[in-house]
Amino acid sequence: MARNQSIVPGGKGGGGNAGIVGKFKTGLKLSRDSLGVVRDHPKLLVFPLLGALSTLAFWIAFLLPLWIANLFGSGAEIVVLFLLYFLTTFFATFFTASLVFAVNQTFHGEEPQLGESMRAAWRRKGPILVWSAIAAIVSVILKKLEESDSALARLLSSIFAFGWTITTFFIVPVIVFEEVTVKSMFTRSAETFRDTWGESIGIGLGVTLIQVVIGIVGLVVAILLAIGLGVLFPAAGILLGIFLVGGVLVGTYLLGQTIWAITKTALYVYAAEERVPEQFADFDFETLDGRSERRATPGRVRDPPTHLHS
Repeated sequence: MARNQSIVPGGKGGGGNAGIVGKFKTGLKLSRDSLGVVRDHPKLLVFPLLGALSTLAFWIAFLLPLWIANLFGSGAEIVVLFLLYFLTTFFATFFTASLVFAVNQTFHGEEPQLGESMRAAWRRKGPILVWSAIAAIVSVILKKLEESDSALARLLSSIFAFGWTITTFFIVPVIVFEEVTVKSMFTRSAETFRDTWGESIGIGLGVTLIQVVIGIVGLVVAILLAIGLGVLFPAAGILLGIFLVGGVLVGTYLLGQTIWAITKTALYVYAAEERVPEQFADFDFETLDGRSERRATPGRVRDPPTHLHS
């Protein structure tokens, strides 16, 4: 079977309004199936929660050092920023890698285990450390360009940031599923985005739509409950409203992050094992939802990585 297939521009699934609609429908279908995985295994939401909490904790911890470094200048703020970006990227990637491993367990009919998943991610600490250091350097450079008084520098920053996002879109699944070098880490991620660019865009649209719908419904329910209680007890109604609205916003964020990880993992499980997860049985991975005009990239067939099951 041909592997790592991509859509040929201008083919049956190519440009135009029909292509855009098709990408959106594909992304929505993938997102819907991923939502079903979350429904069956809600513990998966723990990983993005831990990642978000670690990021928040580091930003709070670095507020004072950043302020002091900015007062002194002379490059001290760059060092502090690098440390902040490095730590936040490492822990966010670590918990996302744990989530990807846990999702892969569900695809193999197993119940995801939080501890086992984090131990599996820790075994990939080498590539995660390298990725975190590179990402931190890039983040510092982008921040300095964004703060520049030069319009050209800010424009270059935006262009590079867009390219960087595309190149690293699948970086975590690559780290989890493959034994990679520093170079291949980025090339494999970029290749995967290229080969699934329509689906990647569609996933973004699908996840966004699901987040918006769930968020709006949740906010409406939260506000109505708060108003109902506020009629009798105004202070309690306000407190309940704040609590519920905050909960809806956090829950919607966690759901979106989890769906992203599940859809990316599903694409990688198919690429690594030539097997469609049963949770995505209604999605045609081989032709990318029925769009048959595609080109094959030879030499990609590989056995499932042994570290995933060790």
